[in-house]
Amino acid sequence: MTARQVPERLEALTAPRTVALVGASSSPGKITARPLSFLLRHGFQGRIVPVNPGRAEIMGVPTVPSVADIAGSVDHAYILLDADPALTALEQCAEKGVAVVSMLADGFAEAGPEGLARQDRAAAIARDAGILLIGPNSTGVVSTASGFVCTTNAAFAAPSIARGGTAVLSQSGSVIGTLLSRGQERGHGFSTLVSLGNEACVGVGGLGQLLLDDPKTRAFQLFLETIRDAEALGAFAEGARQRGKPVVAYMIGASEEGRQLAVSHTGALTGGRAAVSAFLREVGVHEAQQFETLIEAPRALSRARLPAGRPRRATVISTTGGGGAMVIDQLAARGVEIGGLSDAARAELSAQGIPLGHGKLVDVTLAGTKYDTMRAVVDRLVCDPETGVLIVAVGSSAQFNPELAIAPIVDAAREAPEGAAPIVGFPLPHAPESLALLEAAGIPGFRNLEACVETVALLMRAPPGPRSPSAPLPVAVTRHIDTLPPGVQSEAASGIVFEQLGLARPRTLLLGSTDPLPEAIDLVFPLVAKLVSPDLPHKSEAGAVVLGIANREELAAGIARMKASADSHAPGYRLKGVLVQEMCHGLGEAIIGITRDPLVGPVVTVGAGGVLAEIYRDTATRPAPVTLEAAREMVAAIDGFAPLRGYRGHPEGDLEALAQAVAALSRLALDPRVEEAEANPVAVLAPGSGVLLLDALIRTAQRASG
Repeated sequence: MTARQVPERLEALTAPRTVALVGASSSPGKITARPLSFLLRHGFQGRIVPVNPGRAEIMGVPTVPSVADIAGSVDHAYILLDADPALTALEQCAEKGVAVVSMLADGFAEAGPEGLARQDRAAAIARDAGILLIGPNSTGVVSTASGFVCTTNAAFAAPSIARGGTAVLSQSGSVIGTLLSRGQERGHGFSTLVSLGNEACVGVGGLGQLLLDDPKTRAFQLFLETIRDAEALGAFAEGARQRGKPVVAYMIGASEEGRQLAVSHTGALTGGRAAVSAFLREVGVHEAQQFETLIEAPRALSRARLPAGRPRRATVISTTGGGGAMVIDQLAARGVEIGGLSDAARAELSAQGIPLGHGKLVDVTLAGTKYDTMRAVVDRLVCDPETGVLIVAVGSSAQFNPELAIAPIVDAAREAPEGAAPIVGFPLPHAPESLALLEAAGIPGFRNLEACVETVALLMRAPPGPRSPSAPLPVAVTRHIDTLPPGVQSEAASGIVFEQLGLARPRTLLLGSTDPLPEAIDLVFPLVAKLVSPDLPHKSEAGAVVLGIANREELAAGIARMKASADSHAPGYRLKGVLVQEMCHGLGEAIIGITRDPLVGPVVTVGAGGVLAEIYRDTATRPAPVTLEAAREMVAAIDGFAPLRGYRGHPEGDLEALAQAVAALSRLALDPRVEEAEANPVAVLAPGSGVLLLDALIRTAQRASG
């Protein structure tokens, strides 16, 4: 779409002058009767044209037999027919020049090859005609400002629909109604709600971009079942970030295809969920782990902004010590830094005789129900440069004396200077009146502890920085990959690629599969011996590795033992040789790997390495490739590397070299032929000594035929 087309398309989506309901039913019990009923009920002022050749009128509205018979132009059509008739109707919409078409029918991509062929045809018709096609399997579009309630979802039979600033984009049609009813029960209103269905032509990212400059939309709420276009979703998220419109997503499932196809430990560690979560965070989408957070967070984040210069920490004031401690515990569990009273603030408030408690909780239980006391504390803390976000946890007074409990918070927020810390309210008891007072004042208020602290944790996250373009892969790397057959590569072949990327390996002797063991071995004992075979990606499991070899005789015996074990584990395996290395020990071990998730593309993972990597799952994942700075952040996030940071006198390791290895290895994602790559274990040596690659694995893609 051109810049000129965007406002026209947005109007056709949310406030069409004419809407055609193709296949509208006159039977009140049918879902295909709902769109017309809802449009009439909610005061849509545009022209409604039901298309039904068997009726002269429906609900008092004159009908026409086909789309072609509609006088004048049509901005939006909702097709309510079965699959094959729906395609015919879509062709008629194309001939009519309809700008936006929503399609209810199922029987498309979800229905096997025949359905997929139907969906491909629908997409081709829409693309050729320049139609914005929503669906198939879409329960419709709702825009509250225009009364355009063009949906089959039964929840919109509500007497009224609250207007607000949150736009909902959902891949589940039924969840649209859930979000509406739960949001309205909290006093939350919506701008636009769209059921995306199969996303044959346009999905979350494309529709999100269309709604970015809608002045009625201040935040986005996404319910996701998959990610079909990661690039469009990323562009939408970036546009929303630039406009200060938070995007919060809740995703069910996540592809397990990548995990099922993986042969590396990294593939088992990353799976679908970790890759998707890493992608969402990287592009700036706030991922809600609790469904309650999805309902609360978009509105709260659009109101509670962290001003520039404010620290990313939370300070908790409470009129109930136990309740406040509970909030702090939950915040800390989510990695939120807790701030307390600054020395200056404590001295100033204590001089006024205000009891403040001890530790980081600002506990005013003994005097918190007094307006002047609470007002003084809130006033002081929202202006304190050491406060990031201020959470006010209110006890029983929120239920029984809402004006007394909430008034000082509201007044302090109203009179706070520009750049003051944002305030979040959390009444611990059931206190609808207090929540209503907070809502009216524009202060985020929560009835649920988990949603409160998770939303604050999202607010505390630093926005994603610009992604620097990665340096291209060295020519030597791409040329070596050119020589590799498709499939799992041996450690010998994989190790060459990693060495070309700058990862050092121990001194090595490579013997051919039939080579005799030389009399003189120019390596320092003890040694490690491994069988080289693309059929043995996990050598430990196959008994294809021997450690601590003290002399030539032990080496010969070890090689014979490995071959016998491999024959038993993988009969018919292809032996390419024997790799003999000097045995090296680091101060710790790491795993670095790349996988390609079918939803979001390549990701890089780093974690504590070795044979127990899959058990501990202490990892950090990012979309690949990553910058050196991002690699440092990933390494810093691994709890298992605490000893390598000098914890309790443990000798420090060269974690800077590890970060450099992560950044270097992540560049393999630039070559689409590399489906998986893993260095495991990587020995971390003393500072200044670097890291050593002790085992390597690469899986390359099958080459396209023809």
